[in-house]
Amino acid sequence: MVDLTLFRARAFSAAVLSAVCNYVCVFSIAFLLPFYLIQGRGLSAARAGTLLVTQPLVMAVVAPVSGALSDRIGSRLPAATGMAMLGAGLYFMSRLGPVAPLDHVVRTLVLTGLGTGVFISPNSSALMGSAPRHRQGIAAGILATARSVGMVLGVGLAGAVFTTVLARAEAHPSATAFFDGIRAGFLTAAAVAGLGTLVSLLRGDPLS
Repeated sequence: MVDLTLFRARAFSAAVLSAVCNYVCVFSIAFLLPFYLIQGRGLSAARAGTLLVTQPLVMAVVAPVSGALSDRIGSRLPAATGMAMLGAGLYFMSRLGPVAPLDHVVRTLVLTGLGTGVFISPNSSALMGSAPRHRQGIAAGILATARSVGMVLGVGLAGAVFTTVLARAEAHPSATAFFDGIRAGFLTAAAVAGLGTLVSLLRGDPLS
């Protein structure tokens, strides 16, 4: 069902891998940040949801602009820049503590939304541009699969890191164990974003 010869093209394989990295990061945020806002900070579900909508709104505004820019300058630099911004946003999220102002949370969501929006269109364009015309449908299916794989890995990885830190805290009780788990989860996602940045920089660019 899948033409594996598509993965012989470095640009295609790298675009798929960086897409997986991106969605791992996005869904790590979607998993961890509600815990931070509702259980850690005591916000209502409605108020937490209002804050969380910041990221997709920024993505919706930025993605078309980034796509148009990548059509002019190529996809490699915008994709790598977006992943780097996403990684920076995740790092700053890891610094959010029990008393961090909520406007700091909004700023990190703006940065991660900006990074994701800058990344997605160029990377998708690179992936589709690396596939022959008669394999465009298969390439689109692989991109959708990368999204699903990233979602599963993101939630699983973030959940595993978070619960591992909490489990260790049961043996060595700590008042900050909950926030330590959140911090570790975001730092792990930031490392994944770093990998995605490197892959985006090193791949070939069919649009350049």
